[in-house]
Amino acid sequence: MPLLYLVAYIKIRNIDRIVKWSRYLLVSAIVFYVLYDIVSTLAAYNFLGSFEYEKSFLIKAAYDVAGVPGFITLKIVMSAAAISAAYLLMEHYTRLRAFGAGILGGATVAGFFVGTSNFNILLNGSSIWILGLDSGTIAAIIIVVSAGAGLLMSRPEPARVAR
Repeated sequence: MPLLYLVAYIKIRNIDRIVKWSRYLLVSAIVFYVLYDIVSTLAAYNFLGSFEYEKSFLIKAAYDVAGVPGFITLKIVMSAAAISAAYLLMEHYTRLRAFGAGILGGATVAGFFVGTSNFNILLNGSSIWILGLDSGTIAAIIIVVSAGAGLLMSRPEPARVAR
């Protein structure tokens, strides 16, 4: 319920203020969702000696086929595609600006969480688990909830008057 109050409050505020920050959201998503995750995953890999803890079968397959360079390449390509799509939604579609902002904001928070969880493997020998959910699942939930909140904040375009 508090999330709905937050959405209503932000919806009342001008969503264009968020869009003005679109480039900052893009950069923060790249820094945390891509770079921080790659560095922390490689650190956890060096500590554990394997990618066995990795949940993504694509990441495991990329590592099995091409090693660490394959992992890095796949992570960059897939993340760049998703982040670029969200950014383009913000920049080119007025109705979907808040949705794109939600995706980028969620990717930033999720990347920070997953990266920190990976570094927690070095410190405590385990990833961060919350309510029985691993960090990858929590990251997906963060992105979906953020995108959903953005979709709720999206405003319809004004009706066009026929002349």
